[in-house]
Amino acid sequence: MPRPCCPRHIGAMPCAVYFKPAGIPVSMLEEVVLTLDELEALRLADLNGLYQEQAAVQMKISRPTFSRVIEQARRKVADALIHGKALRLAGGAVVMKRENMKIAIPVAEYHGLESQVHGHFGSAPAFALVDVETMSVEAVGNQDHAHVHGACSPMKALAGARPDAVVVGGIGMGALMGLRAAGIKVYRAAGGTVAEAVRQFKAAALPEIEESGACSGHGGGHSCHKQ
Repeated sequence: MPRPCCPRHIGAMPCAVYFKPAGIPVSMLEEVVLTLDELEALRLADLNGLYQEQAAVQMKISRPTFSRVIEQARRKVADALIHGKALRLAGGAVVMKRENMKIAIPVAEYHGLESQVHGHFGSAPAFALVDVETMSVEAVGNQDHAHVHGACSPMKALAGARPDAVVVGGIGMGALMGLRAAGIKVYRAAGGTVAEAVRQFKAAALPEIEESGACSGHGGGHSCHKQ
């Protein structure tokens, strides 16, 4: 039996669900059905201009799956336009997202988007929580700032916030694995401001941190394995 399809997260419902060539009765038209997850892939990649990796994160699917979805969606739209078919928007295993994609970035001092990215996740006094679409930002205090070295609880540190991704200068193995277990990907930013880190993230210019890239200590003098 084929494996059941996991629900794909979408951020918007269509304003209209049926499109057809003018002047031709519906009864005379062939119909192409574009599913709502395929429509979401078009919205994220072709309308909003996201790279496939970022779009896949928003839909909570893998990048290869997103690539297949967007390829099929584009083929269907091309078929309808070129061959004069009706296009119906319906179906698909989808759930509505409750909010836009957000990323958490550790900062030494909070100054909104101009905050400097801190060098280490666990020792940061606070985090900037940024909506990558609206660029709105809020401060989240590190609720696990006094943790014993090597025992950082990342979800406690984030004070209950559930970002889609974390962008850091460095991070210990325990925190990295804790975030991964919560389904949160971690990316490395080489300093700069929060605004700069978000722009690089949206451009898919930040490397994902693997286990070999975890840090061995805290503070400005800690040692991180470069990837």
